[in-house]
Amino acid sequence: MNILIITAHPTSRNLTTEIAKIYKNEKESRGDSVEVVDLYHDREQPFYTFEDAHNTTLTDDQKYYQQKIKKADEIVFVYPFWWGGTPAILKNWIDWNLTIGFAAHYVNGRPKGLLQGKSVKVFSTCGAPKFYYIFTGVHFAVKKIWKQTIVEFCGMKFDGYYLFGGVDTLGEKVDKIFEKIKEIAKN
Repeated sequence: MNILIITAHPTSRNLTTEIAKIYKNEKESRGDSVEVVDLYHDREQPFYTFEDAHNTTLTDDQKYYQQKIKKADEIVFVYPFWWGGTPAILKNWIDWNLTIGFAAHYVNGRPKGLLQGKSVKVFSTCGAPKFYYIFTGVHFAVKKIWKQTIVEFCGMKFDGYYLFGGVDTLGEKVDKIFEKIKEIAKN
């Protein structure tokens, strides 16, 4: 299986990178091919703009990333949960690369996903305890956004949204998170 891991964290030493490494190592130990793309250190795409959404030209960076998406059987997103969502660089990557005509198109006014046969997992970390996000409904809302408006919209299979809460700079709970990542990678 070909796996593409997309990470989005601006610092070089962070939990996002470690989660990606552990998932990668577990999958490679099972014979899978894994590529990690760190959005802060790979090709930089400026903020997405257009004048006519129906008349855009693919950039070299879009071709580069869309080729990686095409090759992948599984796509894994790993990022810190900030201000109610993904870091801007990840949202921008989605805007640039999961385009109409590549990831989906419309048939009789309804979207039809074009990336069938691919699955998606999402790993996110946050400082507040996970129960806070469950209690406030944020966890369910974010999971639903990923599942319905990104993954399934593009025709892919949603394999889960995993929120790891209560993460702090002292690294408490990190070992439990790493064990959970290994367990998820086995499935």
